[in-house]
Amino acid sequence: MTVRPSAVWRRVRWVLAFLALCTLATCPAAIQRCRVEDTAREAPTLLGYLVGQVRAYATEHGELPDLTVGPTPPIGTCCATRHECRPDADLWLDPAWRALRFSIDGAHRFSYQVERQGPALVLRAIGDQDCDQVRAVYEVTLTLDGGKLTETWKRENPLE
Repeated sequence: MTVRPSAVWRRVRWVLAFLALCTLATCPAAIQRCRVEDTAREAPTLLGYLVGQVRAYATEHGELPDLTVGPTPPIGTCCATRHECRPDADLWLDPAWRALRFSIDGAHRFSYQVERQGPALVLRAIGDQDCDQVRAVYEVTLTLDGGKLTETWKRENPLE
């Protein structure tokens, strides 16, 4: 039995068409996942900045700042405005944010919080990057013992 080249090409075209459709069907999900992975870097970066500000305060004053503020902006705000929060300088006017010299001047996807818990200071970033009602939480607990600042980092659902 001989197979005509046109029959083989017809089969190959169907396989290629099927593969192209599969690629198109998964492309939006892949793009969304890539976007989430990219924006997930925001939280550790900005929390790292806050840790540096607390470290400077502790070095100067010999204690952790007694601050509680946030979440700023309110949790859920970013999903209400198409997956990211627009910059709003007024959100960061609270004396606690000003004491830490912290504000966000560009679009962002997380809400930030500082909370005094006994002798510890807890810094949090909370966000729902793909707006599916599952929140990512990045948290740093800072303690000061004998002038040494200790950081304990935790992450829950980092790519959500």
